[in-house]
Amino acid sequence: MKYKVKIYKRDKLLKYASGTSKERGFAFNLFTLPKNFQKNIDEAEQAVAKQKSKKKKYISLIFFVINLVIIAVILGVQIAKAEDMSITTLLNSTFSTSIFLAMLVVWALSMMIESFRANILIKRSTGKSRPFLSYKVCALGRYYDLITPMATGGQPFQIFYLANRGLNASSAISVPMGRYVVNQIVLSLVWTIAMIVGLPMDLGPNFAFIKPLCVIGWFLNFVLIVGVVVLSVNQKLGKKLVIWVLKFLQKIKILKNYEKQYTRVIKTVTDFQATIKNFARAKGTFLLLVLSSFFYIFIAYSMAFLVYSSLVGFFDFSMWPYIILLGMLIDMAASFVPLPGGTGVSELTFTTLFAVILANSAMLVWALIFWKFMTYYIYLLQGILILAYDNFWGNQKYNWLKKKWELEAESMNFTQIKLHEFSQSKKKNPKKLV
Repeated sequence: MKYKVKIYKRDKLLKYASGTSKERGFAFNLFTLPKNFQKNIDEAEQAVAKQKSKKKKYISLIFFVINLVIIAVILGVQIAKAEDMSITTLLNSTFSTSIFLAMLVVWALSMMIESFRANILIKRSTGKSRPFLSYKVCALGRYYDLITPMATGGQPFQIFYLANRGLNASSAISVPMGRYVVNQIVLSLVWTIAMIVGLPMDLGPNFAFIKPLCVIGWFLNFVLIVGVVVLSVNQKLGKKLVIWVLKFLQKIKILKNYEKQYTRVIKTVTDFQATIKNFARAKGTFLLLVLSSFFYIFIAYSMAFLVYSSLVGFFDFSMWPYIILLGMLIDMAASFVPLPGGTGVSELTFTTLFAVILANSAMLVWALIFWKFMTYYIYLLQGILILAYDNFWGNQKYNWLKKKWELEAESMNFTQIKLHEFSQSKKKNPKKLV
């Protein structure tokens, strides 16, 4: 049996030893993690611990209540102006139950695509396909994004969760980061096309008030992705630019803690650059992720089209591109709002844009209720169910599987050691063997 030792010079730590025997199918790993990986894991654990603290839970609860109040006010104003809003009237109208059920199926399909993308990265990082873990990571990441301001809670929790489900530090970091990089690239491209197509169009009398919000949201997202790419390509120039921008923001009293923000920005750039380099070595994986990201985006934005179709009672596919465009403009307008889910702006933008194509005010209110449920509350419900599953069963099941894997590895290790000893003894004393 031959043992190979590989030293990682780039990260100061230090040692990764592995031994394999193809003839006997034996493999084991003994490793210590690079310091920068462990630092990222520690930061993720701190972020999750902070998220689970009593203070943070109260803040999340306050944001959730604010969310409900704002939506209740908007719905109240809309209902006051609407016609008969009873469920009986809805069911006796053109409403299609079958299309509504199809909307739930399409939502499930979108989660399958998200899980598929995560599983591609997990399999590439670990060599093992783990579809259920991929699903839970995506669902919980979405959940924590929706309960934290500016959607900042999802990625740290995903890193923490993967690290606590058997992935080493580099894999736990690369999976969420890889998804984020591809998402941002594809989303920036799609939003840019939507801006070029949508802004010159006549989307109703109140669209003039929505345009500035869309432009701000698109600009901030586009600057973010272009800025990170530029910083990743040329780190010397990037660091100078980061220092200049952060000092300017500190000077005009927008930024308080310069050192903390500088460290955070440089860390993002470093992670982004490492992910891009990894994708450069796996062009097939990158292409598959890009294509599946485009597919996911169009399915996600088709949710509003299905809401519209369920209310009018049939599929008018001539409206599909138009409604997808409206969905993108809604997200642009709400993307820079600090409240979770872009609360307030997303609902007002939805009612402003969809008032032009829906027949009456009652239908508009039902459309807003269905759309908000399918794009926000269903993800919260899904996250709560998965957290409950983990607390009552999932964590215990994983701990049992972890122990089982450890025992199997020990047994395999013991077997290979004995076989090796037997092989050595056979060479020393061949006459004693029959």
